[in-house]
Amino acid sequence: MLEHVEILGNIGKELDGILYNLVDILSDDTRQSEINITSNDGEISKWLEQTFSSKQQRSITATGRFESIKAIIQASSFVNALQRQLRQHTKERLDVIFDLPADINKLNLWSFNIMEYSDPILLTLLLVFDAHDIISRYRIDIDVLKNFGRALTEGYTKFRPAYHNDYHGADVLQTTHCLLIKSSLLNVFAQIEITALLFAAAIHDYEHPGLNNNYLVKTRSDLALIYNDSSVLENHHSSSIFKLLRDKRFNIWSNMTIEEYRTFRSLVISLVLATDMANHASLVERMSTYFFFKETNGTTTVTDSKTLLQTLLHAADISNAAKPWPVYIQSAEKIMEEFFMQGDLEKIHYDDSKSTFDRESTDIAQLQIGFISHIVCPTFDVLSKVLQVDSLENNAKLISPKTTSTFPWQYDLQLNLETWRQISKEGDIQQVWLQRKPLKLNFQYLETYVEKAKNYLKKRSQQELFAAAIHGYEHPGLNNNY
Repeated sequence: MLEHVEILGNIGKELDGILYNLVDILSDDTRQSEINITSNDGEISKWLEQTFSSKQQRSITATGRFESIKAIIQASSFVNALQRQLRQHTKERLDVIFDLPADINKLNLWSFNIMEYSDPILLTLLLVFDAHDIISRYRIDIDVLKNFGRALTEGYTKFRPAYHNDYHGADVLQTTHCLLIKSSLLNVFAQIEITALLFAAAIHDYEHPGLNNNYLVKTRSDLALIYNDSSVLENHHSSSIFKLLRDKRFNIWSNMTIEEYRTFRSLVISLVLATDMANHASLVERMSTYFFFKETNGTTTVTDSKTLLQTLLHAADISNAAKPWPVYIQSAEKIMEEFFMQGDLEKIHYDDSKSTFDRESTDIAQLQIGFISHIVCPTFDVLSKVLQVDSLENNAKLISPKTTSTFPWQYDLQLNLETWRQISKEGDIQQVWLQRKPLKLNFQYLETYVEKAKNYLKKRSQQELFAAAIHGYEHPGLNNNY
């Protein structure tokens, strides 16, 4: 059986390489666009626009349709699926071998909370890579993988950022894994694409200093000068990790062929660069355009597997607000503290002495409302729609409204957004804080508004069901298909 797995692996690698080369030729991920934000707080609107869009317009290269690669996609998907099934009978569970504190079943849950575990990077690397047969397929030495995990952790904790640390890297890896398994995309992507996506998720913020690109550019930091003010952090993350991989102690990809590594490296760099939040508007626009054409005429147009991979990673990167409240609010506290730490530095280093986030005056509720409604919701809305179609199959049909899937993040997003709206409307914003420096939120006080939000959503759902029932009664013909 091991021999059969090896043969399938060689076939799969050849198909993956052909597929990726064709996709690369047809790809166009250089397009950028703007996003229009409206918020009650002018400073929050300005931050959202500056962070999540780019006003620089680049030329748009026309991309072809994907008729020419359909057969390769089908063949590659079939080989990969068959290979995964065979490998399930030939490997031992890593969580048992290494006595890990969690197994893959826990990481499969959208509600999984990585903050409850120590050594998060190594835990998620071992379990996720094993679950997707990356360790066996690329013959990764476990000791080298553990060395790499420790080095990755050191990089994530180098500057001790409040949020962009090893827990964030592990969280994005687990969330990306979760998005893959809760859709049909495992049978759409080539193995090399899945490998690159999960690796990019794990390393995407390596050596993050806890400061954003705007700050680094405005203060003329060394990194901004090295990368000419262009996706400064993202260039540094990808460049630094591939420098690390030159050391054989950490090179988990040493058994890749030269062609495999070239393909892998190119895709990882593309994915990490796409995590620059300035690409948000362009990415959502491209996926929305794809879904529009798919919905209206069933043809594949100007999107491709690379764009979908980028969207998955971007969604995982901003997914905290789409997680259950107990998971989300812990992350929200940490990222807001990181924002405020940058704001403290901006008061010192900015010529105008005006910080983007002032811990004394920023309205946390409005900040979260703006971020969720303008950034997170549109991303997960288009992702949910795209996940309900076969992204690269020309004959795929939209799921009918009666059988549309409900994804776990849909309710969580509504609840988290409504909670902040209830706080902004009725609450005492001053009671949201326990202390301002470092930021500590009053979780007990916030919980009362979580319950109010739950009751509001329940009531609204009942009203919508009642309205639908009345509408159906008034128009009997609408019920003929039920």
